[in-house]
Amino acid sequence: MKIIDMRVRPPFQPYLESFYDETYDGLTAVKNFAPRFGMKMAPSVREKSLPMLLEEMAAANITTGVVSIRQNQRGYENDALIELLEQYPDKFVGACGLSAIGGQESIDIIKKYVVDGPCVAPFLEPGMNGLHLDDERIFAIYDYCAQNDIPLMISFGGLHGTTPEYCNATHAAIVAQEFPKLKMVLCHAGWPWVETAVQVAFREPCVYLSPDLYSFHVAGGRDYIEAANYMLSQKFMFGSAYPCADMESAVAYYLENLRPEVIENIMYKNAANFLKLEN
Repeated sequence: MKIIDMRVRPPFQPYLESFYDETYDGLTAVKNFAPRFGMKMAPSVREKSLPMLLEEMAAANITTGVVSIRQNQRGYENDALIELLEQYPDKFVGACGLSAIGGQESIDIIKKYVVDGPCVAPFLEPGMNGLHLDDERIFAIYDYCAQNDIPLMISFGGLHGTTPEYCNATHAAIVAQEFPKLKMVLCHAGWPWVETAVQVAFREPCVYLSPDLYSFHVAGGRDYIEAANYMLSQKFMFGSAYPCADMESAVAYYLENLRPEVIENIMYKNAANFLKLEN
């Protein structure tokens, strides 16, 4: 069975100083974060080893990892992502990072890295820019993606934004109704507003969910699995949130809790169709 992991942050330049910084001991440090979700820290994380990560992917039957770029102290290191994709073309696909308040600059990034480049989608984190998802300052990006049939990955849930309201999928519903052709996947899936996110994805044709870490042993996590099994079996995508969870445990959790007849959709087909990885 082939598996696409929608949320992978490998040990390479853009992430080495954040997820792989062993000196950091805050809430989101992997050594602290993973156990809170009932998950392990993978050996490849401890060793900061890409070759070990590839071995772990193979052992978990993950054939493709979707690597998204988020802002760090140096900005958005999209060129480092391109180097990774060139080095491992059969293992990773990329989602270039852009600012929600970038305007034309963000659209130019989409043109460079998606339309004319190797990336399969742009990646947006409105809450990190202090914006709600339906802030009109983002609308130019939504309009461009909708008009050009470009799928948009949005980090939306968990700790994104200064209050839980930033993760309320009611904002996603407003965007979906304003841009009905915009295909967007909510990574972290609007947690903790689980029922709202499920309802929005169920009602809005172009809204998809990938809760990744927030489906593992957390309050509301079982509701995501229930939605994947029934209501959202064609609109739900697997993600591990590596390195915050080890891939082996993440895959095992889904396989143990999904109905056999939806496994291929959740673990592979839905993501392949959304990202247009297969003709």
